[in-house]
Amino acid sequence: MKKRKRRGLGATAAFDRSVFPILLAAAARSTHRRTPHGSDSTVARLLRRALSRSRPSLHPLPTSLVAILPLLLTSRNWQCSSASVAALSCEVLGAAALQSMEASETLASDAAIADCLARALRCGSQRVAEAACNAIMDLSASSAGREHLAGSAVLQSILYLFSQVEFISGVIDIRSTECSKSASKANKSFYLMVDTLVLMVNSCQVDSLHNLQQDVVRKVLPLLHKIWKNVDKLGSSTDCINSKNQLQRKEHEISEAIFRLSMNIACPAHLEPDEVRRSIFGQSVSDYENFLLNYWEKSTYLVTRKQKNLHVDSVFTSLLNEFDPKTPDTIIQSLVNGIVSCPAIASDELDISSFLREVQGSLGATVKYRQDIRVVRTNDQCDQTSIGYAMEEHFFDDGMTFQDADAFVEKCKDAFKNGFSVALRGMEFRSEKIAAIASAVADLFGQPSVGANIYFSPPRAQGLARHYDDHCVLVWQLLGCKKWMIWPDTKLLLPRLYEPFEPLDDLVDDCGGRMEILLEGDIMYVPRGFVHEAHTDVDVGGFEVNSTVDCSLHLTLAIEVEPPFEWEGFTHIALHCWTEKHWSSPFVKSQEEARTSLFALLLHVAIRLLSKNDATFRKACMVAAKLPPSSSCTTTHSKALRSNQRSFFDEIIKKIDKSCNFKEALMCIGLAVREKNDEPFQWMCWLRHLPQHGGTNDQVDFCNILGALEELLEAVSCNLEQSLTEFTDFKSKFCRCVAYEDACESFEMLLQMYRTTRNQYTRGMLALHRKHEI
Repeated sequence: MKKRKRRGLGATAAFDRSVFPILLAAAARSTHRRTPHGSDSTVARLLRRALSRSRPSLHPLPTSLVAILPLLLTSRNWQCSSASVAALSCEVLGAAALQSMEASETLASDAAIADCLARALRCGSQRVAEAACNAIMDLSASSAGREHLAGSAVLQSILYLFSQVEFISGVIDIRSTECSKSASKANKSFYLMVDTLVLMVNSCQVDSLHNLQQDVVRKVLPLLHKIWKNVDKLGSSTDCINSKNQLQRKEHEISEAIFRLSMNIACPAHLEPDEVRRSIFGQSVSDYENFLLNYWEKSTYLVTRKQKNLHVDSVFTSLLNEFDPKTPDTIIQSLVNGIVSCPAIASDELDISSFLREVQGSLGATVKYRQDIRVVRTNDQCDQTSIGYAMEEHFFDDGMTFQDADAFVEKCKDAFKNGFSVALRGMEFRSEKIAAIASAVADLFGQPSVGANIYFSPPRAQGLARHYDDHCVLVWQLLGCKKWMIWPDTKLLLPRLYEPFEPLDDLVDDCGGRMEILLEGDIMYVPRGFVHEAHTDVDVGGFEVNSTVDCSLHLTLAIEVEPPFEWEGFTHIALHCWTEKHWSSPFVKSQEEARTSLFALLLHVAIRLLSKNDATFRKACMVAAKLPPSSSCTTTHSKALRSNQRSFFDEIIKKIDKSCNFKEALMCIGLAVREKNDEPFQWMCWLRHLPQHGGTNDQVDFCNILGALEELLEAVSCNLEQSLTEFTDFKSKFCRCVAYEDACESFEMLLQMYRTTRNQYTRGMLALHRKHEI
């Protein structure tokens, strides 16, 4: 009798899509009853049969098979034939996901499948974990699929799996041109794990990253950082000749994953505000309070230190040691080596996700000239202005980036020997110790953040040309000495952040300047608007190459008063709080509510116009400043400070009641509406962060304000005299009934929102600059 010819396994082969899942289910039940492994073999054969057929046989994947996949993915005996079942189930899952975007999203959104993939990653079997990683990558073909998986237990499991890796150094330090098959296979598995981890981290919603276990994240970060720093080396090893065997994630994707994982990890170098206050202003509480009352935003202030006592100041000592102060070369090496660019974050950006979208592809990029660093000198041989002020000469071109880090360091050293100063911005993003000091100073002054720059100058040199700043600075002399010339602000109006700088012609009287010499440990306060320049031509001896004798190293802490945290900003918050309370009354009719909204918008504009020529509105609001706890209610100075804040507010309210001009505000709005130009109202954007009454349709879009301004103009133009009367009544009612305490509460809530985002940015950037050792 003739033997029947075996049918092929092609697409035409019989394949009962309804019976096959039932067979799998029966075999899977046997597997979970710990019956002999023959049942596992049966399941494995069925799964291989499915995979061997043409891919369309898995599309669409039978519902019954989808239902049984979680059971197959979690076979109990991982080390035996059940591992084959789990691994093959992962392959079936991946193959089905690749059939279409719809299939990928459907399978990735199945909570049971995601949970079982997470368990498979932790199973202890390398084969199963690798198959699970492949399945996750296949399911992540669509953005929706990636987000579903990243928001599940999969991310925590891949973090855990990666934290257990022990052979990372062996992979990275490969130098051989010949790699064994076993090493190549291990490296391929390692690359797959890294790719899966980075993809999941970067696909996860920022809010969900809060839920990750910090101890696991802390263990993963140094491993990931080492991989990021060695991406080129990993890509050049011989086992990476085949593109399937090499790391697929790009360098910037790995740096973004490091940034994201670090945003919610507290920095270890935390300092209490009181500790920093004592280091900067001295042990006496009254010294700091006296500074706030009599010098803050008014006059320069110098704190001198006894050289012999500097070693007992732990904050100063740790700060100086951060820069390896043996020689000029070692200082420059510590400043410049290993730094990356810190892209700017918008001043009113309170959503770190928006920032990440804007800088996608550029996190971890090399430093950019002027944005991150300046190498500059000012001397008599440089070009001069019309009135004879010396101009700056830059060693590098604007916007230049530095791909070769070692060559960049050497060029900076050469520039320094030729009289150029090295000025590095954003030190609070590059050094944990400086970040801790900056954060504590921000707390002391009740501001969202404090910037930090470092300046290293050679002997007989001037780095930056004569200028003034739009922020207050604390200058901390760390090494050597420096001579400063300072001219008081003659304009009375404090300069604001982001406003154009005025020429110095009318701001400086050469006879009216004040000279200060800062020695090591000394700290000087310079208010915003005070013109200044600094030199290292103090006669303290000759210059020796590779000696720090005549060099100067100083840190500046920039206290930048953002618009919401000036007194004008506090007044806008007070108006908003009062308007919200007025709306919440059950006796307010809808028509009156609409008028209230329009008049509130008009008063916001009138307050802004008033503040342009009134110095009081421009001062920093200090209601959230952290005064020393031991003296908050006892010392005369503390009571005076609290009283001073309330007096400021009362004075401002009187000025609003007396001077806010209806017609001037209306003219300003009319001009903007006619010209379709909302630029004069961009300052309003930060008001969007305050909670607004009513539904979405009733809320003012402060970032697209022209529509609301048009509505306002149309409403009041019908009867200007009546509108003027109603506006005056509205303004008077606000000035009589506004609650200072309500504004304080909302002010502190807004401050905390700003701080949260700034802290997330700072932690992410610090992680990219951290020097990890494995």
